[in-house]
Amino acid sequence: MVAPRFAADRERPIMKSSPILASLTLALLAAACGPTGEASAPKADPARIVDAIKTDEVHWNADWKSGDANKVAAHYAPGAIVMVPGGAPVSGPAITTGIQAALNDPGFVLTFASDKVEVSASGDLAVTHGAYTQTDTDPNTKAPVTTGGSFVTVYKPQADGTWKAVWDITTPGAPAPAPAAKPPS
Repeated sequence: MVAPRFAADRERPIMKSSPILASLTLALLAAACGPTGEASAPKADPARIVDAIKTDEVHWNADWKSGDANKVAAHYAPGAIVMVPGGAPVSGPAITTGIQAALNDPGFVLTFASDKVEVSASGDLAVTHGAYTQTDTDPNTKAPVTTGGSFVTVYKPQADGTWKAVWDITTPGAPAPAPAAKPPS
C-alpha cells in the first residue's frame, strides 16, 4: 500500500539545497564532532578520579566509625549491589538494614583501604581492590573476633560529580593458622 499524498504536499515548492548552506552545515558538524565523528566529550583525568575515590574511602571509614548507617549507605549509588561472605547479594534499603545490623554490635569495627585503583580510559568506571579488617563480638563467648580479607569495589560517577560504589564485594582472607600442637612430654 502506498501512503496517500496530502494536497498541501503538492502545493509546497521543492527547495533546492544551496552549496553554501551545505558547506556551512558540514563546517558546523565538523566543529561539533571529535575525530571519530562523535561529539567530543571532556577527557577523563585518571589522577583526579583516583584522588576522589581515595578521599571518599577516608570519609567512608570515618562514617563506619561514626555508627551512622545512613552515612555509610550514602557511599552507594542507587541500585548498588553489596556481596558479603555467607550472605545473599543485597541492594536498596537492604544495604542500610545490613549496615545497621552490624553497627548494633557495640564491638563492631571496620576499616579498609584500597591498594589499587584502576580507572577506565573513558573515565566512566573505576575499580578498587584492597584489604579490610573487621571486628565483631562473638555472640556465644562475647569476645571480640577480628577477621580480615580483601574487597573489590566498582565505582561510577554520579550526576553531581561524586563517585559512588555500584558493586561492593568482599571475600574473607585465609583463616589464621591453628596453634602448633605441643609435643608429647
